[in-house]
Amino acid sequence: MARSPNSNDSTVDLSRQGFSEATRRWLASGDHHDIDGHLVFAHDSGNGPAIVFIHGFPTSAFDWREVINELDGAHRCVAIDLRGFGLSDKPKAWSYSLFQQADLVESILERLGIAVAHVVSHDMGTSVHTELLAREIEGRLSFEPTHSTFLNGSMIKTLAKLTTFQQVLEPPSRVPEAMEMVAAMMPAYVDSLKRLMGRPETVTDEITTVMHEVMAYQDGNLRIPAVYCYVRERYLHMDRWLSALADTKIPLQLVWGTDDPVAVIEMGRELHRRLPHADYRELDGVGHFVPTEAPLEVAEAIQALRST
Repeated sequence: MARSPNSNDSTVDLSRQGFSEATRRWLASGDHHDIDGHLVFAHDSGNGPAIVFIHGFPTSAFDWREVINELDGAHRCVAIDLRGFGLSDKPKAWSYSLFQQADLVESILERLGIAVAHVVSHDMGTSVHTELLAREIEGRLSFEPTHSTFLNGSMIKTLAKLTTFQQVLEPPSRVPEAMEMVAAMMPAYVDSLKRLMGRPETVTDEITTVMHEVMAYQDGNLRIPAVYCYVRERYLHMDRWLSALADTKIPLQLVWGTDDPVAVIEMGRELHRRLPHADYRELDGVGHFVPTEAPLEVAEAIQALRST
């Protein structure tokens, strides 16, 4: 039985959270691991060479479910809820640095006995991913990345087109306003994400329910202003992380939705220009949430890269 500390440090039986059957199925597909005193949820399925999936903001590992369904017949697929997201703990007193999230990924893989893996990332997760590549180049990564697949993510932060919500979250002076917004966001949470999609019809009522429930777990919506502090690191460490992309020797792939209004297609094309050694694919009619909108295309791209 999975158990997790709540905000008062007592234990909460996750099976009694009032989750829907769909969310309970997702919960049963993984386990919670104690990492530095906080429980972290990781889905783990399949057998074979490992593929590790790192989700984006503000969603969770649940984004990867259909991609995993296409791959776990021949691969061990691990999708991690970063701290502050999904069914992982969402502590009030934590900095939510991308460097700490990268530490978390390393810790989970060590806990699961995974020493070699293909890393796949989306959105915020792309920066966690590039930090892992930087550590590999420095000779201090605890596992061997064999391949890297990146989906839409604002790795060149200066080219991103911010939503109104992001514009409120970004400057520290507007944090009180952001706190008011996240307190009232839940009824329209998934609808707001669908406006960033090219294929919003892929989000069924059942998927909507799960997305709402994992966001609401441990008041995840109230943690968003704290979690969003990662954006400042994207400005501060952009050179480090873009250099890791340029300098890595492992097979690299960019898979970009053409209709993303945030990590716009011009960003994908600029990354392609800077990284001529990388495989580059554009997915027509796909918006920001690529794993949800185009799971078959993503799985096919991952398999293609692995065959090189």
